[in-house]
Amino acid sequence: MNHKLGKHQRAVISPIVDMSPRENVDCIITAAGLSSRMGQWKMMLPYNGGTILDSSIENARQFCQRIILVVGYRGEELLARYNNESDITVIINNNYASGLFSSIQAAGKNVNTEYCFITHGDIPCLNREIYHQIWLKRGPYALLPCHQGTPGHPVLLPKKIIQQACMDDVTPTSMREFLLAGEYRYLNMNQPQTVLDIDTPEAYQLLLGTSHD
Repeated sequence: MNHKLGKHQRAVISPIVDMSPRENVDCIITAAGLSSRMGQWKMMLPYNGGTILDSSIENARQFCQRIILVVGYRGEELLARYNNESDITVIINNNYASGLFSSIQAAGKNVNTEYCFITHGDIPCLNREIYHQIWLKRGPYALLPCHQGTPGHPVLLPKKIIQQACMDDVTPTSMREFLLAGEYRYLNMNQPQTVLDIDTPEAYQLLLGTSHD
């Protein structure tokens, strides 16, 4: 059950004491955008007893020791919701309107582990096994999961690549462009959840188990 925190609600996520042992790896989750394709703020849309973002965070927390949550649009609301969790570091990206890469750069400076996962707040169905399978294939390269030829998440990067992305003179048009310019590998995944991002009303209805005619 949600607990009131002023006019905001705390996240519907598991207490740390109830969680299984986790890997020593950070996970960046971006949640800074305007949700323009959805037509409404998608991060707080109801899902699975909480919200879409709650589920995205909860799934990553099942495997990763710390979440670095990047917020921008309505960032103060998300800060109030998640900032009391000891394993969630909330980063406010005031430059979020410039694009996703700015959120990665804002978060990357806070990565403490040798590797780091990257995913987005609107991908709420990534389970622990997905993180585990990708983790087993880690190496000195960007590891990019894909399903039936479609790139997905979570991406796994060594800290060295994260640090390169955060350099002041790096200005690619997208994170994908930056990663494909360096050393990378694709990892074929059987799980369609890796490419299930909820960025349109139709995708949200499918997530809820209904259909649009």
